[in-house]
Amino acid sequence: MTFGDPDTLDPHIDYETAGSGQLFNIYEGLITFDKNDPNTFVPDLATAIPDPVPTDNGGVTYTWTMRTDAKFANGDTMTAEDVAYSFWRSMLLGDPNTPAFLMLEAFFNVDDASQIVLAPDGSLAGDPDGIKKESAAKLAQTCQTVEDAVTFDEANHTVTMNLVHPWGPFMATLTGQWAFAVDKNWQVQQGDWDGDCKTWQNFYGIPSESGITRDKVNGTGPFTLDHWTPGEEIVLVKNPNYVGPKQGTIERIVTKNVQEFGTRFAALQTGDADQITPGSQADYAQLDTLVRDECDQKTGECTTTNPSGILRVYKGIQPLSRTDIFFNFNVAEGSPYIGSGALDGQGVPPDFFSDANVRKAFMQCFDYDTYIKDVQYGLGARSLALTLPGQPGYADTPIYNYDLNACADAFKASTLQTADGASLWDTGFYFQMAYNAGNTARQSIAEILAQNVAQVNPNFFIAPVALPWPTFLRTLRTKEFPMATSGWQEDINDPHNWYVPYLLGTYASRFNIPADLQAKYKALIDQGVAETDQAKRATIYSELNKDVYDDATVLILPFATANRYEPLYVQGWVGSLYSNPLVSPPGGIWSISKK
Repeated sequence: MTFGDPDTLDPHIDYETAGSGQLFNIYEGLITFDKNDPNTFVPDLATAIPDPVPTDNGGVTYTWTMRTDAKFANGDTMTAEDVAYSFWRSMLLGDPNTPAFLMLEAFFNVDDASQIVLAPDGSLAGDPDGIKKESAAKLAQTCQTVEDAVTFDEANHTVTMNLVHPWGPFMATLTGQWAFAVDKNWQVQQGDWDGDCKTWQNFYGIPSESGITRDKVNGTGPFTLDHWTPGEEIVLVKNPNYVGPKQGTIERIVTKNVQEFGTRFAALQTGDADQITPGSQADYAQLDTLVRDECDQKTGECTTTNPSGILRVYKGIQPLSRTDIFFNFNVAEGSPYIGSGALDGQGVPPDFFSDANVRKAFMQCFDYDTYIKDVQYGLGARSLALTLPGQPGYADTPIYNYDLNACADAFKASTLQTADGASLWDTGFYFQMAYNAGNTARQSIAEILAQNVAQVNPNFFIAPVALPWPTFLRTLRTKEFPMATSGWQEDINDPHNWYVPYLLGTYASRFNIPADLQAKYKALIDQGVAETDQAKRATIYSELNKDVYDDATVLILPFATANRYEPLYVQGWVGSLYSNPLVSPPGGIWSISKK
């Protein structure tokens, strides 16, 4: 039992954890993780992992040999063309709301397919109508460039990939759902793109809720979709045509969408749920009352602390995700979340957060210690950067502290004025801060901030508002939130995967980070990903972290370890041979058994 629905079950379009947890049971890629180690890889649909071969133009080539026994759920045998088509589709059809940039930056050093030929400056990224207006020759050239980068030889069952540059995180990039193999013939039968370079633009940037295969699947993985009832449940069943080692004893996986933690907790107590999602670390206290064994995630050794308990717990797990607060530098026109849309005490102007003083005020109005104590259940620590502890450049970065006097001074320093010249401080403001319903941690974040700014000035009013997950996600993408709490989970275990979405890609787009700031960040990000010496990478990223601090670009929240709770009768979840360390449950559930 969890809360929230997937955005889509299209592996090349989905870009959130609720969907990926399902997709890793349904589809497969060329490689996967070696057990639960995010830094080592083993073949999956490929027979071996090839070494890169340098090319004369400074790029690298990888030639993959495919397994010949892999079958899709409908019985079709996977071909080399299916694999190549999957990469073409992932790169060409995805817009900035999808993971397409992960593939495109690795192959071409761009973030969107439109940047390859049509508009290198990124001005057409996320603009399906604008792309369709481009010349047929340029459109075909864009597509052909992608298809030339991934070619196939059906006779030898090989796929060759040509990158324009060496890319350190390439193997890690190939483990995500954006690199999963789909069945070309089946996709076409559903009405999807047929691989013709004359028509790819007609399939670019289709909203996920309107996706052709949003609620249809056909993968080579151990499970397939029985049904999805939005808002209620997703049910997976064994793939009858699966050929591989991942399928265990579980015949059926039911993911229930249950908003209230109390209901989820009661179901865990009675055995009606085998796994539940806590709303936040605050729920750990209640879960701890059911724990019998405390276990070491590395050794698997357990110590019994309460003989009458029904759960085991693995504590101190370093999650590969984080949650932060984002400022929208230019809210979309017509947003209902900014009140009057003007600085008049009844709202805020769309560019409210383009004022650096306002952003710095919010940085110093957030009570980080209360967040750690009350929301993270005392398991948090102040984050020094947008990345994770232990990654290059993370250490020795300055941070903002909770200081209501400094917060007030920053608000008073704002240059924002009303039409008749009154200051922000004298006028006040109102806006709504949304969170996805059921996420009690994000609810608490909004409430803490609302309380603190009101304490600084009673004319400052933030209204927390709960939205269903699909609505929340859609509104993020339409850029209507003035401020929102959102999270990121690593796609690849590398700092690059944090800086790009936060400062150049997904969140930079959703929150309209200005072009001048993005250009400054991009120069350092490009230097960092091209450098192989970790000490030199750390120096580059330290400079980048200092810039983000000076600009007050993102309100960086404390980072917390997590606990993993599971019933005693469940075997094989933590440390599983096929668990995916970067994916939320039920990703990896195929390997468990119930005893």
